[in-house]
Amino acid sequence: MPELPEVETTVRELIKKLMGLRFLDVWSDRDKPLQQAGGLAKFKKEIKGHKILKVWRRAKFIVVDIEGPKSLFIHQKISGHLLYGKLKLIKGVWQSIAKGPIRDDPKNKYLRIVFTLSNGYHLALSDLRRFGRVLLVDDKNINEIKAVSKLGPEPLDILYKEFRDLFRKKKGRIKPVLMDPFFIVGIGNIYADEILWESGLHPLSRVENLEDKDIKKIYKFTRTVLAKAIRYKGSSMDDYRVPSGEKGEFQNHQKAYQRTGRACLKKDGGVMERLVIGARSAHFCPIHQIRK
Repeated sequence: MPELPEVETTVRELIKKLMGLRFLDVWSDRDKPLQQAGGLAKFKKEIKGHKILKVWRRAKFIVVDIEGPKSLFIHQKISGHLLYGKLKLIKGVWQSIAKGPIRDDPKNKYLRIVFTLSNGYHLALSDLRRFGRVLLVDDKNINEIKAVSKLGPEPLDILYKEFRDLFRKKKGRIKPVLMDPFFIVGIGNIYADEILWESGLHPLSRVENLEDKDIKKIYKFTRTVLAKAIRYKGSSMDDYRVPSGEKGEFQNHQKAYQRTGRACLKKDGGVMERLVIGARSAHFCPIHQIRK
């Protein structure tokens, strides 16, 4: 599932492409992804001709603010990702009219929703598993949506004191805690492994046993790991793609995730191991990652 670096990359790319454009039309292969009373016809009526004013992110959700009192709220979910390019509907199937990854990468062919834009380009949701959703919401109600209202703070925005205070109120194993979006948002399986590897903490460490120096390391490396992942446009381990259709590159720079059986990159003599915590894998070095 796309996490903070993937969603932030998508938002940054869309800001470059969409600002000031208008929605001219929208196509969907079925009404379900458009969670709108009245289905596609009503959805189309509500956005047609409206200018795009802003694109922003909350956790792993994308918000496209348009003229008027409403915004598009997009949840890509497990296999969904947004694409931007020139498409054409050929015998009921949307296809890229230009050579490149949108046309040639099989991960980009599952187009479920396609928006026609005023510059002749298209914004599309490719979603193999069909879990992605797009809905129109009142601007004033975005933070009250059930999926958003109880979320934790943004890891790139929170100050250290607030971050430390979060940990002082929490108990449990550190890796599941880091992945809990109601604790702090956007840290998925990959990034939790990378943060703990950099911090020198075993994924089974208990939060209540952490010292201030440990929390400072987690804070520091949460920010540096996520920033680095954004710089490399996220991890394309499976379905995720950048709006251009290309893969992100962070998977080529991971130091812990899916490195089981390989020498630790700290060169400390450790060999990376894997265990399962709460039905999720955790990858770690048994030498420098200390269990607390």
